[in-house]
Amino acid sequence: MQVQHISSYRESILFLIFSAALVTLFSTCSPLYPINPWDDANVFMTVGKSMLRGRVLYRDIFDQKGPILFFLHELAAAMSYTSFLGVYFIEVLCLWGFALCGLRIMRLFSQSRQNQLLLCMVLLLTVTSDAYFYGDSAEEFCLPLLAHALYGMLRFVKHHKAPQWYEALLLGVGAGLVFWIKFNIFIFFYGGSLLALFYIAYREELLRRLWTTVGWVAMGIGIVSAGVLAYFFRYGAVDALWNVYFYTNLFRYTGTSSNGEPAVWWFIFVKLGIMAVLLLPVVLTKTRRDVKLLVLSSYGMLLLSFTFLTVQFYYFLLLYVYGPLLIVFFRRMEPCLRVYIPMASVAVVAVGLNWNIVTLLRGTFSHLTLDITEIVNRNETEDSQVMNFCSYDTGIFLKTRHLPPGRHFFISNLEDEEAREEQNSFILSGQIKYLAREEIPIKTSHDFYDIPTPDGYQIVYEGEENFRYRFYTRPHMYLWNLGYLRPLLCLFMHPDTEPRRMLLYERR
Repeated sequence: MQVQHISSYRESILFLIFSAALVTLFSTCSPLYPINPWDDANVFMTVGKSMLRGRVLYRDIFDQKGPILFFLHELAAAMSYTSFLGVYFIEVLCLWGFALCGLRIMRLFSQSRQNQLLLCMVLLLTVTSDAYFYGDSAEEFCLPLLAHALYGMLRFVKHHKAPQWYEALLLGVGAGLVFWIKFNIFIFFYGGSLLALFYIAYREELLRRLWTTVGWVAMGIGIVSAGVLAYFFRYGAVDALWNVYFYTNLFRYTGTSSNGEPAVWWFIFVKLGIMAVLLLPVVLTKTRRDVKLLVLSSYGMLLLSFTFLTVQFYYFLLLYVYGPLLIVFFRRMEPCLRVYIPMASVAVVAVGLNWNIVTLLRGTFSHLTLDITEIVNRNETEDSQVMNFCSYDTGIFLKTRHLPPGRHFFISNLEDEEAREEQNSFILSGQIKYLAREEIPIKTSHDFYDIPTPDGYQIVYEGEENFRYRFYTRPHMYLWNLGYLRPLLCLFMHPDTEPRRMLLYERR
């Protein structure tokens, strides 16, 4: 027992080191990259910094993502106020947690000595995929929580072994965290899983055990929810919580500003075809019917949500939670050349086709935000307020130590009259010394927020760079960019990118 414990400890440490190495290379939140150029990541950090300085989420600072996501970024801002270093540490822990839960899933099906090797491949494919993108997505923080839940459900189905009360309570805490990060993930993943679990439990006469487990899980969800609600009750912002996190996401937010999906009626059938192909590995897997039913139900519900929502590529990161189940295909693996050579080949291709590795090799880091923040910091005075002008979050609040002047500090993917009026009023008041504006090729809601440049401002910086853009408006390009379908020649030739332009205006 002691030898096994030492082995498990060493295994955990090795996976921690491996997770740290992967995040360091493939997340632009790592110290190898000067800044994460993704506007969503900069939004999360701006909100987290604002909360750290006393602003109340949703009431004083606006974004529609879940409160737990912003609590994490408040913690990250406390660790590093002007960089993504805090996010980097959280990402390492999340990938490590995913690895440990993934290993437990694999050992439900096989005790092969190659489990660790196959899991390393799963982790590598996860972080090199387009779904991982620049890092710091809500889906990324959900991965270890979903993997932990999947392990508990698979163990129940495969061995008819219900979790102990404290295990079920912990599963509930994880489910509660997912709900308050992004509730649609909670609804589809856990909803699909519960449908299968109740059917299996009814057939196997395990309903009583399942109901007991569900009760403890519900208590765990309640504990997390009580903590979140306590925050909003304390600051009198429960109405803001409902209006932003629930009402806005359910009835107002479409996410259509940057997805690049073709606006044609038949594109839904393209997505349905993609989802049908993605279901095939589950359908064709040779394993117990109950296991297949559970996986197919939760996996299929996630795919269903992608079909009828506007799909962003990082949504697909959730599907990697099923990666450890590859052991079902390779449960009899032996250490031989016919296993190692294909795996090594897959690893080389995955790394070679990763855009962030291309960036590291070519040194083509995003520099526009760093340029404009250097100007702002160099000329800082008491009235040096800055603001994003008809633009996504440019990252200007991260590097300048400034906080947004108002609640709406960037243009979102919904047409919000309040946000437009607030931005316009700040500009016309003359309170803002610097206006930062990012121009990107694909935009829809930008037109709604497009305010003419006011008198009294002059351009003091104008820069352009080739920006690795993921979304395309033509169906064949949409399909081409899925998964790893990118040309290896980008290592030697100029990558196929689209221009990104950034302007800085200064009040005269």
